[in-house]
Amino acid sequence: LDSSALSKVLNRATVSLGISKFSADLIVPLIERIGTAWKSGEISIGEEHAASALIKEVLFMTSRPFAESTGAPNLVVATPTGQLHELGAVLVSCTARRDGWQVTYLGPSLPAAEIARAAIRNQSLAVGLSIVYPSDDPQLPAELLQLRQSLPDKVSILIGGRSAGYYKEAAKEIGAKIVTDLAVLTLELDKIRNRRSS
Repeated sequence: LDSSALSKVLNRATVSLGISKFSADLIVPLIERIGTAWKSGEISIGEEHAASALIKEVLFMTSRPFAESTGAPNLVVATPTGQLHELGAVLVSCTARRDGWQVTYLGPSLPAAEIARAAIRNQSLAVGLSIVYPSDDPQLPAELLQLRQSLPDKVSILIGGRSAGYYKEAAKEIGAKIVTDLAVLTLELDKIRNRRSS
């Protein structure tokens, strides 16, 4: 709950590690550790929320200096309905922005129709979804299917997060790519951008 101390540590780490290593080597394990501690009862919901809010703030600050170039491809990022944990989606947004994408960040727990609407309106090349908890939502496969049916065929769907693997069959059914880490995300975004160029 000491947001001032945590903020100082994170800000120093961005300088000493560089932004890419900061995200991959510090923030990803930190988010996982906070999630594990919350599930086991080691930290309270309030402590989890306070840490998550500060991490989100720092991540968005680190991606602000990356100006969007004219004609940059658009990526819509959100978590599907019922997925309330958004730090993975924030990480995706910041990584994509640093890689030269224009990002429309929608936040947590959005219905498929709203995600598709934003993607169509912004002529997005891709939609990025973060799926963290729960890993057994019986409604989520139908949401993913509705998203695919609502999007133009050319719009790619990328799915990441701790629980993404539990929805492998649903992802396969809609032709979505499961993204296992930030390096894979960058590779997939490059492929999508290159397809547009060619």
